[in-house]
Amino acid sequence: MKSVTVVAFLSAPIGTETALFERLCELVPATRAEPGCLAFTAHRHAQIANRFVVYEKFQNRDAFDAHLEYAHTRSFVAWVQANDVALNFELWDELA
Repeated sequence: MKSVTVVAFLSAPIGTETALFERLCELVPATRAEPGCLAFTAHRHAQIANRFVVYEKFQNRDAFDAHLEYAHTRSFVAWVQANDVALNFELWDELA
């Protein structure tokens, strides 16, 4: 199986960007420790403080699906939903 890359785009409502930043800082090490996680980095837009992007790479689709079930991921997604953070993500298959 080929690796799976995920690019997630997040836009926090004004006033929640610091809290989102803190939640992402907690999510990064927890996700990096997951079996099958090859990369997981969070980035903040250089000029727009409430915009973030997360680059994720997993060994395969099964590893990504497992990632969605971990408590730290579920907690993060629940927080995002409760705080009206816009979240859009795209799955990419590695070609070469």
